Amino acid sequence: MITGAEYVLRFLNSKRLPAVFGYPGAPLLALYDAFARRGTEFEHILCRHEQGAVHAACGMARASGRPGVVIATSGPGASNLMTGLADAYLDSIPLLAITGQVSVGAIGRDAFQEADIMGMTLPITKHNYLIKSADHLPAALEEAWRIASSGRRGPVLVDISRDVFDDPVDETQQPIITLPRFRAPQYPLDNRRIAELKAAIERSYRPVILAGGGVAAGNASEALTAFARQSEIPVVTTLMGMGIILGRGARIYGMTGRHGGPAAKAALDQSDLVIAVGTRFSDRTIASFRDFSQTRRIIHCDIDPAEISKNVTAHLPVSAGAAEFFTTLVASDIRYNSEAIAEWNAKLTKLGKRPKIGEEPEDTLRKVLRCIDSVVREQRDTIYVTDVGLHQMAAALELEPVFERGFITSGGLGAMGFGLPAAIGASFGADPEVKRIVLVCGDGGFQMTMQELATLDCARLPIKIFTADNSALGMIRSMQDSDYEGRHFACELTNPDLCMIARAYGIPTCELDGANDEQIRKILGRPGHELIRVFC
Repeated sequence: MITGAEYVLRFLNSKRLPAVFGYPGAPLLALYDAFARRGTEFEHILCRHEQGAVHAACGMARASGRPGVVIATSGPGASNLMTGLADAYLDSIPLLAITGQVSVGAIGRDAFQEADIMGMTLPITKHNYLIKSADHLPAALEEAWRIASSGRRGPVLVDISRDVFDDPVDETQQPIITLPRFRAPQYPLDNRRIAELKAAIERSYRPVILAGGGVAAGNASEALTAFARQSEIPVVTTLMGMGIILGRGARIYGMTGRHGGPAAKAALDQSDLVIAVGTRFSDRTIASFRDFSQTRRIIHCDIDPAEISKNVTAHLPVSAGAAEFFTTLVASDIRYNSEAIAEWNAKLTKLGKRPKIGEEPEDTLRKVLRCIDSVVREQRDTIYVTDVGLHQMAAALELEPVFERGFITSGGLGAMGFGLPAAIGASFGADPEVKRIVLVCGDGGFQMTMQELATLDCARLPIKIFTADNSALGMIRSMQDSDYEGRHFACELTNPDLCMIARAYGIPTCELDGANDEQIRKILGRPGHELIRVFC
């Protein structure tokens, strides 16, 4: 027999995780004592705030495709995870959150640091558990891992009463997994549907492939490349689809939607057929759901049937994984309107992927990003992480990832403060060929989690932090300019010297008010972490 704490340790060791991110508290001390006594096969990273810990676990999961793990104590520790759990839920990121809970006898009695974390996280987790008996612990942990990493992935929370960590667990007993049976796909990719897909594509003159985060999550870049090469249909992505890597011969025009580039926006706006895969058609991608559905035919493939026709009515819905969908189309002997598609591509190519750079303050950052992109595409050894704001949109327009899952950002939730801890987590989940991480953040988001500069020494890869300092919440100010006649309120920031703060944590710094390739090459070539303050 072993204790519940020792069983949790054994379970985590069995998953061969590079790291677990956490912050201790009294209900977790038995677990942390097991870590100290028995030793771990993973690194435990002590973050400086639970929000930083969950974003770091999420960053590792986004970079690796495998579940990240975060540990937090009861009450405020667990509730501090909620932003990160919601972020993972909306972006379909596999995550296991292990939280401590007060003793079984104290539950429901408003005990010190008690919170109903199950009730609080029910809408933002794929599933959750409250463990009040050590007998239930093995099955719950194994179920939670499978649920997080199968189907449409997402976060799962296991809340464990402090009694359970001390109670005995029969380690020889095989856990009985009672996962619910999944129903057959609502919109199967059967012969009838394949014939309908083929007919719709053959009748199209201006088709476009809209690739979302589900393509990257489904490891479907290779299958998408094969279909895009065969058909020469233009490819545009959502923000979450930025993580896909297409091979030569595929016509990719970058991110579309409200903040997209000229060619990508035109491809979606002027299309007569949209082949949408792994996307939920968010309001940042589509301006008017009703009008969009009425002015073109839509093929919508998603592994989660609940997403199909939720925002935009699909004429041909398909419940399938992205790789299976594209592989099936490649094998379907489709007769494409090659001449019309070639003219369509020529028109889009003339528009260009990137908007022109003007004289706005934000354009200084875009010039820096173009230099970064030029150097990274030459060296091919870097992944990108962004925080949330105008800099995020600029990065999506100016940076082309060179690795699968090589563009990591908070898409659905848009959580400011995501960037720095996510970059730390990504350093543990990145491909072995990655040599560094470039983090692009704004002065607003950076200051939300900048305490994680203290955690930076734990990162496995050098992180170059490019911080756009415009003394403002740039996205808010931009919207006040465009939608509220330029009336600025609560958008200006009085920033401290961000370089001095970084140096206080022992991190070298430099400042840029412009850039060229040689400057960026030197910065990226220097060893270790660095904060680069970009004046905008």
